[in-house]
Amino acid sequence: MKKTLSIAIATMALAGLLLATATTATATPGKSSACSNCHSAKAAVHLKVTKASSTSKTVTYKVSVTGGSGKAAWAVISGGKNIAHKTASTGTFKVAKGKSIKVFGVKKGTGSASKAITVK
Repeated sequence: MKKTLSIAIATMALAGLLLATATTATATPGKSSACSNCHSAKAAVHLKVTKASSTSKTVTYKVSVTGGSGKAAWAVISGGKNIAHKTASTGTFKVAKGKSIKVFGVKKGTGSASKAITVK
């Protein structure tokens, strides 16, 4: 019960951060670069996800949210469930091979970025 409640609270917190940054903007989920109308190139949020290590069953990734200003956060969603998150600009997460995941990064007041990955 505590784990479910913690995940729900973290998901709501990340959603709040995403909504706070987009109160006057229209979201474009499929866009992979900053829109110059809202985010200048030097202030755009950049999300980097790199493979750190793997075993026969899992892969560990490093995540980094850079650019822009404000407090950073990131989350990993798989099948509609938050499987990892952190209010920080960097961190690591482990996921089972074969899962499709989406990694989100945000900096409050600047914008957000996302990447879709199929773990191999």
